Amino acid sequence: MKVEYRKAESKKFSSLLIQENMKAYYAAKDIIWDPEFFDRHWKIFKNLEVYYNSECVGILRFSFNDQNCYIRDLQIKSSYQGKGVGSHCLHYAIELGKSRGDRFIKLKVFSDNPAIALYQRHGFQKIAELGFLTEMALDLNQI
Repeated sequence: MKVEYRKAESKKFSSLLIQENMKAYYAAKDIIWDPEFFDRHWKIFKNLEVYYNSECVGILRFSFNDQNCYIRDLQIKSSYQGKGVGSHCLHYAIELGKSRGDRFIKLKVFSDNPAIALYQRHGFQKIAELGFLTEMALDLNQI
């Protein structure tokens, strides 16, 4: 499997992929997509496109503070899910966090999202329930 990461060039691709992957969750929770919120954060997040065998199949978005790396989005096209691309992205995130000297990698996920199992397989632990979201963290000093 050849997975590559490139600086995201298409804000539109990222926006549409997030909306497509999250539409059932948003509908169930009465969340309305906010394009202005997305645009504001596009400018300050590290936005990467994920390529699998030379095809753009996903996005990976990060923000950082002094001690933490935050995965803001990990979205893979549905036709490529279950092929190990998400796991590869988490390995990339772990290496990025370690290289920056971060203490934790943190993320939030809908509490009913099966991706929680993926995160747990990679060592993330649930640290809080925030309404319909689960906050998870991976202690980089423990791996």
